Amino acid sequence: MRIKILIITILPLLLFGCQSSIWIWLTKKESKLYTENEKIILIDTTTAVNYGYGFDPDLFLDYLFISGSFTDKEITAKSPEMKKAMTKYSSDEVISFYEKTVQLKESLIWKIDNLTKNKKWIDVIYIQKEFLPDAELFLSILEKNVIQMNPQYALNIEDRKSIIKKNTIYYLNLEYENEQHRKKRRGK
Repeated sequence: MRIKILIITILPLLLFGCQSSIWIWLTKKESKLYTENEKIILIDTTTAVNYGYGFDPDLFLDYLFISGSFTDKEITAKSPEMKKAMTKYSSDEVISFYEKTVQLKESLIWKIDNLTKNKKWIDVIYIQKEFLPDAELFLSILEKNVIQMNPQYALNIEDRKSIIKKNTIYYLNLEYENEQHRKKRRGK
């Protein structure tokens, strides 16, 4: 009998306490772009050139940023440090990471185009001024180091970038259309 009373009094407290953490876990918006191994490479490469990485849950957008007040020349001068950080990883891991970073940049461009069509000018300007230039600079440094590490990959790098761009646009358009369809069904 005492056990039943104990269960009846404690169970609601446990469920209430767990409910909030479960709800946060279920509704949490986070990046799914990089794998866990790629996140390690991301940390090493961004740190080497005074960069940081983030995710904006409102825009549902991954981004790279210069952490500090460094000029483009100062960042570019740290390219050898990035290459040194990348030598710890296999060529395939580095190429996969590079291609995900190309996808990140293409996602930024797609988001700008999409927000422009929807006339959300504040977000457009924010991405154009804050995220895109830093991502392009980081990607150019990364690309040079990837080519140096794997000259064979340089032969088809432009084809790979074109394929990544097409696939990114396709999947983001599909995701956007699905979201619009869900909103329409909910009556929003």
